[in-house]
Amino acid sequence: MDVKLASIRPGGYLRANSTLRVTGRMVNQSESGYQRVSVRLRFSSQPMTSRGELEAYADGKGPDPARAGQPRLVTASLPVGGQQSWSVSLPVRQMGLGTFGVYPISVETLSAAGTVLGHVRTFVTYYPVGIAPQRTKVAWVWPVIDQPHRADDSTFVDDGLERQLGSGGRLSNLVTAAARTTTPVSWLIDPSLVDDATRMGDTDGYRIKGTARPQSVAANDWLRSLHSAVTGAGDHLIATPYADPDVMALAQRGMGDDVKLAAQEGTRTLAAANLGGATPVVAMPPDGLADQPTLSALVAGGSRTVLLSSSVLPDSRGATYTVDPVAHKTVSGTNVKLLAYDDTLRKILGTSTTEPGGTVIAEQRFLAETAMITNEAPQKPRTIVITPPRRWNPSPAFAKAVLNYTAKAPWMQAVPLGAAENTPPAGRAFQAQKGSVLSKNYLRQVRDLRNRIRLFTSIFTPATSGFTLGVARTESSAWNGQSRRGARLRDTLTDELDRDIGKIKVLNDGITMAGKSGRTAITISNGLDHGTVVVRLRAYSQNKTRLRVDSVDRTLQLEPGHKDQVTLDMKASANGIAYINLELLTPDGRPFGTGPHVLHVRTTAYGRTALLITGVSLAVLFVGVAIRVVRRRAERAEESVE
Repeated sequence: MDVKLASIRPGGYLRANSTLRVTGRMVNQSESGYQRVSVRLRFSSQPMTSRGELEAYADGKGPDPARAGQPRLVTASLPVGGQQSWSVSLPVRQMGLGTFGVYPISVETLSAAGTVLGHVRTFVTYYPVGIAPQRTKVAWVWPVIDQPHRADDSTFVDDGLERQLGSGGRLSNLVTAAARTTTPVSWLIDPSLVDDATRMGDTDGYRIKGTARPQSVAANDWLRSLHSAVTGAGDHLIATPYADPDVMALAQRGMGDDVKLAAQEGTRTLAAANLGGATPVVAMPPDGLADQPTLSALVAGGSRTVLLSSSVLPDSRGATYTVDPVAHKTVSGTNVKLLAYDDTLRKILGTSTTEPGGTVIAEQRFLAETAMITNEAPQKPRTIVITPPRRWNPSPAFAKAVLNYTAKAPWMQAVPLGAAENTPPAGRAFQAQKGSVLSKNYLRQVRDLRNRIRLFTSIFTPATSGFTLGVARTESSAWNGQSRRGARLRDTLTDELDRDIGKIKVLNDGITMAGKSGRTAITISNGLDHGTVVVRLRAYSQNKTRLRVDSVDRTLQLEPGHKDQVTLDMKASANGIAYINLELLTPDGRPFGTGPHVLHVRTTAYGRTALLITGVSLAVLFVGVAIRVVRRRAERAEESVE
């Protein structure tokens, strides 16, 4: 029997005068029907004593609570596959709850014979009148992160972002939930997401794999909502490096400089979108995991506070309660503040809340976990940092509920992230922890592509080719576990790069040179519709014995759609076809194309010799004719004398 929860009332916590009411639904998944099915509430009068005990109960370990209410009949018959709603109520005074704390409950379904057919576990928090524990201060970091949707700056590879930004979409729901609460949050935003949305909202529209799309109303509405939300009282903006790169993977492969560049681009992008004030001073690597190279890469990018999983910053003093989140560490000669977010709460927030019963279970566990933290040391004020998974997809109700509970539950106090940063160190120590990262082979191909893009970008003035940010998109942590999707984006970027490189080219294919030497004009074209380029031409013969080419050293500046020419002087020493390699270079002399352009030269070096021979032959012929004419005249004169 599958048993799901639908609601628990009152929401939040119980008082002595409350009546606990639990509703849900049962589904008969067995191979036989049941008669007279009832439900029963089980509960404990003893509070749980530790977070470990709470976790064990949530994982299904140990027995259900010992005390039980009276069974309540909900249906006379439940056939195979049948469903039935149910509810069960119990006055709190009858539960024997005495002190502030977390209490386990369960609801079980019973057959007519009293056999347990199925059950579901959860928690309730009891908060009696007249107590005053020191509230746990809670700082929220609210991620608004997706995956890259463009290859180069103009090419979208899919239309998934439109749905997420629209009403009811994941990203729309995240912004709406945080905007409609008084709980301050620190927004963790990937600038590439804002950049993509801004591009979609252009009045000229945008293109998906070459197909034109109109201006996105959803994108512009979302950007306005985001701008309004992040400027709320107490809110703070944290920028990930552009495209949220896999910092650990890049640091391990000697590509840490890419993190620094992405951090700079991220700050610039948000400022251009009127979301200024975000700096890379605060950083949170993917999954909250880090080793020494990861920290070094983040610090090089400007970070001075790094949010990490509590598993990376465990308590080193053996405290019996959850300690404050701050630790200090020297990284690359810089004093860095390490800030632990609660990993258990992160996992709770990451449970599925879109499935039946998921929201109720997650809400009750969230309330129980935070109450347990407070109750571990009720007279010792402490601070925790909470952040959901990076690409969180909660139900809208759950996202809003956890923020509202933070503001209203009497054992919590919502505070900005700065309040957590300012707490003194409390015994946490950094323990390097590695996680899953982008593969070595994947990043090797990204590095090769990056080097080609940097070379190509160097011919532009100013140096903006439209591909630089594409490298950051291929390095996104979104592709960790989705390497095929990352590879498709990388391949698309490669194709677009090859296409643009191919538009800056030599137009000549072949010439004919009559004589031992000659001169020809080589035409070079910038076929791009954007970007002025500065290039040089290098020409050299494939066979210097047959054909020599004078050196060329001229720099050309070509605006979009323009052409220019370079004069090429040649000398041939034999007849036939010769080949000249024409190679376009960057201003500092490096070839940037896919290879040299081959010019076919047909040489006819015998031309002058042939003319000379013809001239001599004609002269000989002329002399011969003249002599013959003179002889005939002489012969005729002799005949007349006779």
